[in-house]
Amino acid sequence: MLEVPNINSKDAKIKKLIYDVDESLFYKDDYSNEEFEHLCVCSGGTTSSCAKNGFTTLDLRKNYNKIHLDRKTNLVTIGGGVIMGDLVNHLQKHNRSFPIGLSKLPGAGYILTGGVSPLSRAYGLAIDNIESIKGFLGNGKFISLKKNQINPEEQLIWEAIKGAAPFFSIITEIELKTIQSNPIKVIEGFVNLNELSEIIKLSEEFPENISLQWIYAQKIYIYIFAELNNLEDKKTEEKLMPLYKFPALEKKLYENFNKINFFPKELNLYELNVNNHSEVISLLGEDLKNDIPIFIKCLSEIMENKPNNSCYIASQQLGGKTKKLNHGASFFVHRKSTWKPWIYASWKKNDLQEKEVALEWIYKSWSKIKRFYPNIHLAQLHNHLNSHEEELNLAFGNRVNELKTLKNIFDPQGILPPL
Repeated sequence: MLEVPNINSKDAKIKKLIYDVDESLFYKDDYSNEEFEHLCVCSGGTTSSCAKNGFTTLDLRKNYNKIHLDRKTNLVTIGGGVIMGDLVNHLQKHNRSFPIGLSKLPGAGYILTGGVSPLSRAYGLAIDNIESIKGFLGNGKFISLKKNQINPEEQLIWEAIKGAAPFFSIITEIELKTIQSNPIKVIEGFVNLNELSEIIKLSEEFPENISLQWIYAQKIYIYIFAELNNLEDKKTEEKLMPLYKFPALEKKLYENFNKINFFPKELNLYELNVNNHSEVISLLGEDLKNDIPIFIKCLSEIMENKPNNSCYIASQQLGGKTKKLNHGASFFVHRKSTWKPWIYASWKKNDLQEKEVALEWIYKSWSKIKRFYPNIHLAQLHNHLNSHEEELNLAFGNRVNELKTLKNIFDPQGILPPL
């Protein structure tokens, strides 16, 4: 059995489990037949697409889990099956860090699909910190690409790997820039809708070293996250001061980013419920500005209609460096984005009626807030859902046709997840 954090995938009755990328993957008789099934790839196992009924899964976690930090360059090389918690734990020993997301469970798929972190405003997306990659294209061709040494024929592949890698490649090794590990101040706690509205307004004026993340489950919980390059940083303190008036918020100081565990247990979010299956859709949009009150009203309506207490909406703040770094040089095309909200729905597994209701709630919620967040961050692959084609177009925009071309050339037999 494939033990993964995503319950949908964990419960899948898979056809076969393999651990090595070799020629036999790409030249099986199955793939010359009309009824072949594509390969599912598992790097961390947080996506519902890493294992499916009747499909073969390539599990990178066993044989591609090495981590090596070069102390001269502070570049870290990781295997395609390294989970983000193990990466930051390794780096912590050397007083280094990396902008992972709110969860430590994802694998390299977190990086290759963009990688949004509380540190992204200061250091860019995870893909902005890729120095080199190794792996295989869907036709079995080995690739080894290094930033600043890309020839014209490789340029499009390099850009597409940063944001769209899972559709046409299997990445077995990634070299990444690391960052100095600094103290982090977190202001966190429960707030009401009016307070959330006020805090969002304040956050849209934050400097690059401060970011807001919030989650609306049964109640609303927020994190204001501030990296302290200097404990006496007056500018940071000035921006944080207006937040001290909110009575339920607490100030906490952490030695470094690696020490933080996001979302309190009272929310029951990451206490994985083995009886539930789930799906999540991630959106992207710019500053809300004068639309904050209308957005808060929409949010209230959505949460009043949620089908069960396991459903929620959350959001992370981008901007800063994510707007400036590598513009146009990756398939994360929505560089103007400052918010990444996501809609999460859950239901009792095998209850098809409840599943239908939960998915309908996701789509209705999406349609309500699409005006504020018109684009998609494709952190989860949804080729099994009706929204897949629309999500592809909203994720890759004017580069979707380039991605289809790469797919046709480098994965002609459709071994990897379909477009």
